[in-house]
Amino acid sequence: MFTHQPVMINETIKNLVHDPAGTYLDCTFGLGGHSKKILENLNDDGRLIAIDRDKETVSYSQKIKDKRFHFKNLNFSKIESLDIRLDGIFFDLGNSSMQLDDPERGFSFQKDGPLDMRMNKEEEITAEQWINTATEKEISDVLFHLGEERKSRFYAKKIVESRKKTKFKSTAQLSLFIQKYSSSQKRHPATNVFRAIRMHINNEIEEMINGFKSAACLLKQNGKLIIISFHSIEDRIAKNFLRSEEAKNLNLKKQGKPIKPTINEIKSNPRSRSAIMRIAIKNV
Repeated sequence: MFTHQPVMINETIKNLVHDPAGTYLDCTFGLGGHSKKILENLNDDGRLIAIDRDKETVSYSQKIKDKRFHFKNLNFSKIESLDIRLDGIFFDLGNSSMQLDDPERGFSFQKDGPLDMRMNKEEEITAEQWINTATEKEISDVLFHLGEERKSRFYAKKIVESRKKTKFKSTAQLSLFIQKYSSSQKRHPATNVFRAIRMHINNEIEEMINGFKSAACLLKQNGKLIIISFHSIEDRIAKNFLRSEEAKNLNLKKQGKPIKPTINEIKSNPRSRSAIMRIAIKNV
């Protein structure tokens, strides 16, 4: 059984639930932490829809016995298919604790497991397949653009050389391989590499952009869009979208300054330390 401490839960409720009788969408259900709290703040007429691309979240959604709650196994980019007007939409980007804490999912460089990294196991390409077949240039580009890895070309060259003798099959194998060529002292040297591969395998950039656009279309007048990101690339995409002409044309206006977790929250939940919340409102 996995446990999860929702990030910036109080800030989420305060900024998202402006009408207790409204209809809301949680775009990243995970283990349901944010969804449960949203439901607690709705009245009998309120409604919450939650989605997640990971089929393993379905069993957790079924534990919520509440007639106001509805769950769909759906990607960000498909939310317009819900065809419903919403008072608030919430995105909690990146990995869920359930994915990170399960070695068999292959997301963590700190736990040994298969090199998978698929958020939906029905999708075809695993991290193992990709890293053992992609060209050196493709690997380099992914590590640089999605991982902001300064040694992207060097790592790509070494990966291609190494796989000629031994294919990459496990997270521990890849993690140790990166560590061997790194002098990083500040954080785990495989951080950027794993994040880049995960984002590429799951097409996360395109999913986010399409999800944000669809969210802006689905919001009612005065509806709120809340986005929590966990690293600079995610936050940059959120920030750039909220500043874009497209967002303006959709009558979406960013609100206030970015919100960060409190010192107390970071102490009790270290995974929250890099979180940034951005807020926008739909004006008509």
